[in-house]
Amino acid sequence: MGYRTVNKPALALMALLAILFLVPASSLEWRPDLAHSGEWWRMVTGHLAHLNGWHLVLNLAGLAVVLALYPRFLPLATLATALFWLTLFISLGLLALLPELPGYRGFSGCLHGLAAILAIRGFREDRVFSASILVLLAGKLVIESAGLGLADTANLIGGPVVWQAHALGFAGGILFAGLSLLTPRTPRRSSPE
Repeated sequence: MGYRTVNKPALALMALLAILFLVPASSLEWRPDLAHSGEWWRMVTGHLAHLNGWHLVLNLAGLAVVLALYPRFLPLATLATALFWLTLFISLGLLALLPELPGYRGFSGCLHGLAAILAIRGFREDRVFSASILVLLAGKLVIESAGLGLADTANLIGGPVVWQAHALGFAGGILFAGLSLLTPRTPRRSSPE
Protein backbone atom coordinates (compact mmCIF):
# COMPACT_ATOMS: atom_id res chain seq x y z
CA MET A 1 0.00 0.00 0.00
CA GLY A 2 1.19 3.50 -0.76
CA TYR A 3 0.10 5.31 2.40
CA ARG A 4 2.49 7.07 4.73
CA THR A 5 2.41 6.60 8.46
CA VAL A 6 1.73 9.59 10.66
CA ASN A 7 4.92 11.16 11.94
CA LYS A 8 4.50 10.85 15.70
CA PRO A 9 7.00 13.55 16.82
CA ALA A 10 5.47 16.12 14.44
CA LEU A 11 1.95 15.13 15.51
CA ALA A 12 2.97 15.42 19.17
CA LEU A 13 4.36 18.91 18.52
CA MET A 14 1.15 19.98 16.78
CA ALA A 15 -0.90 18.58 19.67
CA LEU A 16 1.30 20.40 22.21
CA LEU A 17 0.83 23.73 20.42
CA ALA A 18 -2.94 23.18 20.25
CA ILE A 19 -3.20 22.15 23.92
CA LEU A 20 -1.11 25.11 25.09
CA PHE A 21 -3.48 27.39 23.19
CA LEU A 22 -6.05 26.49 25.87
CA VAL A 23 -3.75 27.89 28.59
CA PRO A 24 -3.98 31.66 29.11
CA ALA A 25 -1.24 33.02 26.85
CA SER A 26 -0.38 35.72 29.38
CA SER A 27 1.00 33.00 31.67
CA LEU A 28 3.26 31.60 28.93
CA GLU A 29 4.28 34.64 26.87
CA TRP A 30 7.91 35.70 26.58
CA ARG A 31 8.31 38.76 28.76
CA PRO A 32 11.82 39.87 29.68
CA ASP A 33 10.68 41.73 32.80
CA LEU A 34 9.08 38.59 34.24
CA ALA A 35 11.89 36.29 33.05
CA HIS A 36 14.39 38.51 34.88
CA SER A 37 12.28 38.33 38.05
CA GLY A 38 12.35 34.53 38.20
CA GLU A 39 9.79 33.34 35.63
CA TRP A 40 12.58 31.90 33.48
CA TRP A 41 10.27 29.32 31.82
CA ARG A 42 8.90 32.13 29.68
CA MET A 43 12.15 31.98 27.69
CA VAL A 44 10.81 28.65 26.37
CA THR A 45 7.02 28.85 26.65
CA GLY A 46 6.69 32.19 24.90
CA HIS A 47 7.50 30.38 21.67
CA LEU A 48 4.68 27.92 22.27
CA ALA A 49 2.00 30.56 22.98
CA HIS A 50 -0.01 32.42 20.33
CA LEU A 51 -1.80 35.72 19.94
CA ASN A 52 -5.05 34.20 18.66
CA GLY A 53 -6.50 31.25 16.75
CA TRP A 54 -5.35 32.55 13.36
CA HIS A 55 -1.81 32.85 14.68
CA LEU A 56 -1.92 29.23 15.85
CA VAL A 57 -3.44 28.05 12.55
CA LEU A 58 -0.72 29.83 10.54
CA ASN A 59 2.01 28.19 12.62
CA LEU A 60 0.39 24.76 12.40
CA ALA A 61 0.04 25.19 8.62
CA GLY A 62 3.71 26.18 8.44
CA LEU A 63 4.64 23.09 10.42
CA ALA A 64 2.53 20.96 8.06
CA VAL A 65 4.39 22.46 5.07
CA VAL A 66 7.76 21.68 6.68
CA LEU A 67 6.58 18.13 7.36
CA ALA A 68 5.40 17.78 3.75
CA LEU A 69 8.82 18.97 2.51
CA TYR A 70 10.70 16.72 4.94
CA PRO A 71 8.52 13.72 5.85
CA ARG A 72 11.52 12.15 7.60
CA PHE A 73 11.07 14.59 10.48
CA LEU A 74 13.25 14.68 13.58
CA PRO A 75 13.06 11.86 16.13
CA LEU A 76 11.35 12.93 19.36
CA ALA A 77 14.53 13.30 21.45
CA THR A 78 16.25 15.35 18.73
CA LEU A 79 13.11 17.44 18.25
CA ALA A 80 12.89 18.20 21.98
CA THR A 81 16.58 19.14 22.12
CA ALA A 82 16.30 21.29 18.99
CA LEU A 83 13.22 23.11 20.29
CA PHE A 84 14.85 23.79 23.64
CA TRP A 85 17.93 25.14 21.86
CA LEU A 86 15.89 27.26 19.45
CA THR A 87 13.67 28.78 22.14
CA LEU A 88 16.67 29.81 24.22
CA PHE A 89 18.67 31.01 21.21
CA ILE A 90 15.76 33.15 19.99
CA SER A 91 14.94 34.45 23.48
CA LEU A 92 18.51 35.47 24.24
CA GLY A 93 18.83 36.97 20.76
CA LEU A 94 15.68 39.03 21.23
CA LEU A 95 17.01 40.28 24.57
CA ALA A 96 20.22 41.37 22.88
CA LEU A 97 18.76 42.79 19.65
CA LEU A 98 15.44 44.18 20.88
CA PRO A 99 15.81 45.03 24.58
CA GLU A 100 12.77 47.32 24.27
CA LEU A 101 10.49 44.47 23.11
CA PRO A 102 7.91 44.07 25.92
CA GLY A 103 6.68 40.60 24.97
CA TYR A 104 6.53 37.92 22.33
CA ARG A 105 4.28 35.00 21.45
CA GLY A 106 4.65 32.61 18.59
CA PHE A 107 6.21 29.50 17.13
CA SER A 108 7.32 31.02 13.83
CA GLY A 109 10.93 31.58 14.92
CA CYS A 110 11.19 27.93 15.93
CA LEU A 111 9.50 26.97 12.67
CA HIS A 112 12.23 28.77 10.69
CA GLY A 113 14.83 26.97 12.81
CA LEU A 114 13.27 23.55 12.28
CA ALA A 115 13.10 24.17 8.52
CA ALA A 116 16.80 25.10 8.51
CA ILE A 117 17.74 22.02 10.55
CA LEU A 118 15.77 19.69 8.27
CA ALA A 119 17.16 21.33 5.12
CA ILE A 120 20.74 20.88 6.31
CA ARG A 121 20.05 17.29 7.34
CA GLY A 122 18.42 16.79 3.92
CA PHE A 123 21.67 17.58 2.11
CA ARG A 124 22.53 13.90 2.36
CA GLU A 125 19.59 12.95 0.13
CA ASP A 126 19.06 15.96 -2.14
CA ARG A 127 21.51 18.84 -2.08
CA VAL A 128 19.70 20.93 -4.69
CA PHE A 129 16.33 20.70 -2.95
CA SER A 130 17.76 21.46 0.49
CA ALA A 131 19.89 24.33 -0.81
CA SER A 132 16.80 25.73 -2.53
CA ILE A 133 14.85 25.62 0.74
CA LEU A 134 17.65 27.46 2.56
CA VAL A 135 17.87 30.09 -0.18
CA LEU A 136 14.08 30.59 -0.15
CA LEU A 137 14.10 30.98 3.64
CA ALA A 138 16.98 33.44 3.48
CA GLY A 139 15.17 35.40 0.76
CA LYS A 140 12.01 35.48 2.86
CA LEU A 141 14.02 36.90 5.76
CA VAL A 142 15.53 39.61 3.55
CA ILE A 143 12.04 40.59 2.37
CA GLU A 144 10.76 40.65 5.97
CA SER A 145 13.72 42.73 7.16
CA ALA A 146 12.71 45.33 4.55
CA GLY A 147 9.23 45.36 6.11
CA LEU A 148 7.50 43.99 3.02
CA GLY A 149 4.34 41.95 3.59
CA LEU A 150 4.41 42.23 7.36
CA ALA A 151 1.36 44.50 7.69
CA ASP A 152 -1.07 41.96 6.24
CA THR A 153 0.22 39.22 8.51
CA ALA A 154 0.13 41.57 11.51
CA ASN A 155 -3.53 42.35 10.77
CA LEU A 156 -4.34 38.64 10.56
CA ILE A 157 -2.60 37.63 13.79
CA GLY A 158 -3.58 40.72 15.76
CA GLY A 159 -0.08 41.87 16.60
CA PRO A 160 3.26 42.85 15.11
CA VAL A 161 5.41 40.34 13.26
CA VAL A 162 8.80 40.13 14.96
CA TRP A 163 10.88 39.19 11.92
CA GLN A 164 14.00 39.16 14.08
CA ALA A 165 12.64 36.02 15.79
CA HIS A 166 12.41 34.38 12.36
CA ALA A 167 16.00 35.36 11.57
CA LEU A 168 17.24 34.18 14.96
CA GLY A 169 15.39 30.89 14.56
CA PHE A 170 16.93 30.38 11.12
CA ALA A 171 20.42 31.17 12.44
CA GLY A 172 19.87 28.96 15.49
CA GLY A 173 18.71 26.11 13.26
CA ILE A 174 21.78 26.38 11.05
CA LEU A 175 24.02 26.44 14.11
CA PHE A 176 22.24 23.47 15.71
CA ALA A 177 22.45 21.42 12.51
CA GLY A 178 26.09 22.40 11.99
CA LEU A 179 27.01 21.40 15.54
CA SER A 180 25.12 18.13 15.11
CA LEU A 181 27.17 17.36 12.02
CA LEU A 182 30.42 18.06 13.89
CA THR A 183 29.51 15.90 16.88
CA PRO A 184 31.08 12.47 16.52
CA ARG A 185 28.55 9.70 16.57
CA THR A 186 29.16 6.83 18.92
CA PRO A 187 29.02 3.51 17.12
CA ARG A 188 26.14 1.25 18.06
CA ARG A 189 27.09 -1.77 20.05
CA SER A 190 26.06 -5.00 18.51
CA SER A 191 24.20 -7.35 20.78
CA PRO A 192 25.96 -10.56 21.71
CA GLU A 193 24.94 -13.53 19.64
